[in-house]
Amino acid sequence: MEHKVGFSGSFMQSFTSIGPMLDIAALFSAIAVYSGPYLGIVMLISFFSALTTIYVVWNLSKRFQSNGGYYLFAGKTLGKGVGITTSFVYAAYALLVIPNIALFVSFFILHLFSVAAPVAAILSFGIPLLFLLVLFGIISLGLGRSIKYTISAGIVEMVFIVLLDTLFLKNAASFSFQIFPTTMSGAYSVFSGVVFGILAFAGMESPLYLSEDTRKRSSTVPRALIFSYAITGILLIVSAFSIMAYLGKAGLAAYTSNPFYVNSSIRSSFGMTAYTMFAILAILSSMNLCVAYSNAVLNEIRRMVKDGILSRISTNNHSIILLFFLLEGAIIVVTNLFLGNFVGFIVIAAVVSFSYMLIQIIGGFSLMKLSKRIKSARTFSVAVISTLILGVTFVFSFIADVGPRSPTRLSIVAVIVLVLASILVSILGSTKARKWYNSVEMLNKLEIKDADNQ
Repeated sequence: MEHKVGFSGSFMQSFTSIGPMLDIAALFSAIAVYSGPYLGIVMLISFFSALTTIYVVWNLSKRFQSNGGYYLFAGKTLGKGVGITTSFVYAAYALLVIPNIALFVSFFILHLFSVAAPVAAILSFGIPLLFLLVLFGIISLGLGRSIKYTISAGIVEMVFIVLLDTLFLKNAASFSFQIFPTTMSGAYSVFSGVVFGILAFAGMESPLYLSEDTRKRSSTVPRALIFSYAITGILLIVSAFSIMAYLGKAGLAAYTSNPFYVNSSIRSSFGMTAYTMFAILAILSSMNLCVAYSNAVLNEIRRMVKDGILSRISTNNHSIILLFFLLEGAIIVVTNLFLGNFVGFIVIAAVVSFSYMLIQIIGGFSLMKLSKRIKSARTFSVAVISTLILGVTFVFSFIADVGPRSPTRLSIVAVIVLVLASILVSILGSTKARKWYNSVEMLNKLEIKDADNQ
């Protein structure tokens, strides 16, 4: 096998899957709606919540390498049934990421150019589908070329964020703002924002799904994960506090009711050139994220076929990619039709965030089970802490989002249906479709001699 991905590709696969510039443009505004003046502490909590999570992923990635990623971890440690369930949960939420980002890009562009309502109604469908078409073109070039794109575009994104933070800090309105909540309602506001803050780090594990295509995968992937987590986390935390300083208390209050307040502030403070660059880089980050996620989920789907979880519908790579993008296009049209661009983005983002936390919790349990086998108390302790942090965050976020006026109530229903359906497939397979269930074989590449691996 030709190994197309080196350390820089693996690192940028993780960095662009997180999409830090997109987080600043989109997720920060969603956090502001729920958490108002607590944007900075939300990102700090999210970052440290992800610390134990990245340790779990890092530890497991050294021992298991397969494009199956988390479902291999779960299958090898918790049993085949849990592995099958995990494979469907990840595939479903990863498939939702691309429509989610495409809907945001549509809403972002329409707001940017203040398009008239009749035209906007048409473009609200046309823009995300055009975005999907461009993405299709990049992915169709193959993994080698799309990774080169990811590296180049990721460097541009990283440099722009540093320049943007510098502008914010040089033009700060105030460095005095509330960091910690003092009331229970404030605490709930923080946890409501954390469900999106956690989502900011979703995707950092995506190099796992390129493991079989990575040189020296047992060392390259874990190293890329650590570097990506640290650099992205620092950038996002600095950016959150930079925006708070730049906006000041009055600006933050306006930000809670107007998700585009930062955009308009950039235009009024720094001019149209800076505003246009901000918009272009937000769209570029969106494309970067979708390219990385598409490579990850397509590799997982191919691995599911090879492991026998999915039937061998087609062995033609272009046919798989075409089916994948037709499905993504259908999700975009249906969501936009019933929810619209922005509400659709918020609802799907919450589904992705809750699903991501569930996958990470499964990863924590996987490492707990493994640590008992290898008799490592430290590894077990970190896995427990990671699972507890994610569990508490999940529960508080769940409670905060079931309010009667919260659009993310629909997200909670969708997550419950997704998880129950995935569990049902596994249970029915083990009881009613024994031939299929017994044929499923989750292969760890470390169990296969591979001279290129070391």
